Amino acid sequence: MLNNVDSLENENDILKQNIHFQEELQNILTLLVKENSIQVIAEEILIRAVKNCDGLFGVIYHNYEDNKLSFTKYDPNNNLEHINDFKKEINANLSFINKWLANHSKPLIGTNKQNNIGNTLNSIFQSSTILITPCLSNDKLFATLIIGKKKGKFSKFDVATTTQFASLFAFGVSSINTKKLNITLEKKLLQAQKLETIGKLSSGMAHDFNNLLSGIFGSVDLLKKRLPNEPKFTKLVDNIEQCSIRARDLTKGLLSYGKPTAKRKEIIKPTSLLGDLIKVISSTFPKGIDIITNIAENLPDVLGNSVELYQVLLNLCVNAKEAIDNKGTISIIAKKLNVGRKNRHNHPLLNMGNYVWITVKDSGQGIDEENLLKIFDPYYSTKEKDAGSGLGLYVSYGIVKALKGEILVSSKKDMSTTFDVFLPAYEPTKTNKKIVSEKIILLADDEPMLKELLSDLLEPVGYSVIMVDSGLEVLRVLKEEMVVDMIIIDYSMPDMDGLTCTEEIRKLNFKMPIVLSSGSLAFEENLNWKKKGVTKILTKPYEFNVMLNLIEELI
Repeated sequence: MLNNVDSLENENDILKQNIHFQEELQNILTLLVKENSIQVIAEEILIRAVKNCDGLFGVIYHNYEDNKLSFTKYDPNNNLEHINDFKKEINANLSFINKWLANHSKPLIGTNKQNNIGNTLNSIFQSSTILITPCLSNDKLFATLIIGKKKGKFSKFDVATTTQFASLFAFGVSSINTKKLNITLEKKLLQAQKLETIGKLSSGMAHDFNNLLSGIFGSVDLLKKRLPNEPKFTKLVDNIEQCSIRARDLTKGLLSYGKPTAKRKEIIKPTSLLGDLIKVISSTFPKGIDIITNIAENLPDVLGNSVELYQVLLNLCVNAKEAIDNKGTISIIAKKLNVGRKNRHNHPLLNMGNYVWITVKDSGQGIDEENLLKIFDPYYSTKEKDAGSGLGLYVSYGIVKALKGEILVSSKKDMSTTFDVFLPAYEPTKTNKKIVSEKIILLADDEPMLKELLSDLLEPVGYSVIMVDSGLEVLRVLKEEMVVDMIIIDYSMPDMDGLTCTEEIRKLNFKMPIVLSSGSLAFEENLNWKKKGVTKILTKPYEFNVMLNLIEELI
């Protein structure tokens, strides 16, 4: 695709172009630090990229979700006035071209020759040649930069510099998203302690309410059976039951308070993430900074959010850049660490296990001991006012802690500063072993609230729960050859009571333990339950600790 690229013959021209290009990179990097608008960044990059290539126009297409195509253009000669008339055609062509760009991760040149991949776009843009460059973030295509020429060809220098501009655009978008993320994280972190306190209080209250409600529902069930079937009585009982149901719903709300839905996590490849980071800072940081890297092979995976982790590492690198005043060395080291009994004393804050250990070290002037103690405090900054929010390290600390990791800093005045990030390795084989011995409990009760409570109790401690509403459904489940390890069945259910159901289960030669439950206090005295196949009796309202001990005893 790049067979039309020319090489520059004049070395003086190459030198001048390189110097000018480096100046443009510095200008763009300065803009990226301050600017919060993707539109402005796109316009500035397009102007420089088009002029650098002596092009006719430039366009950046982005946002391909739901087939919606957004674009920013630089068109000094009004060559693209009609571009809105060809949205469908452009979208269709870019859909194919973007697949090529995503697979090859490199730019291509399209001509107006027949059967060329860019022939249709050249016709629409009224150009003879276009340079199409992918904007990649974490190896994913999120935007496309297109530069068109009326005459002439694109040189190798044009291709290389435009690729750099595309990387800068990716860096700029990532930086803006990071700033937005900082604001969100700041709010969440400032509320974390309050939510934790309120959450613990409300959860404790909800636990007590659940115990009370269990007794209330059991008592209502008894009243329905013992009271005469008269409207003046049944109306009162129904009213109690309806109020109890509303209280149950309120209790669920209390249990969920202070526990927002966790952010989506994914498997992160640290080697790939660090590779992307190093590419960005190597091409955008001042040339006076020497980036030294030592990334071990076969780093274990990490479970977390790649955007947040990238933000942490980028923030550490930017801080290191500012600490050395754009001249010196920044070392990025990554290796695997196993914390065991022999070396636990070297890492007292870490639990035993495998970690990814990432170090960012600069050759700056260091931080004195007094300021080092405040380094992760919110709004603390050694920079001048208005130079930064002081939230970078504070937010980074929160992100790492959320991943159950640690971030540590060591430094001395007039010496280098080192940040060490320890991230737990993702090891799915260890967690899967716990599921092998999982037991299945068949729970039969016609009261939905009690079934949900028991399920919420049993599933977190390793039991799978199958819930049914009647004795007939119990028999149907067993006849369908569903293997269960234990049955908890309520005595009073529609169609078939629990004791009769137990007799039928034993006739089918099932040997699993069967626990019969009821809200009646005289339950044990009035029924000959042992002879009918019941293993144990459980009286409502349930005491969950007693129930768990009983289950462990029987299975």
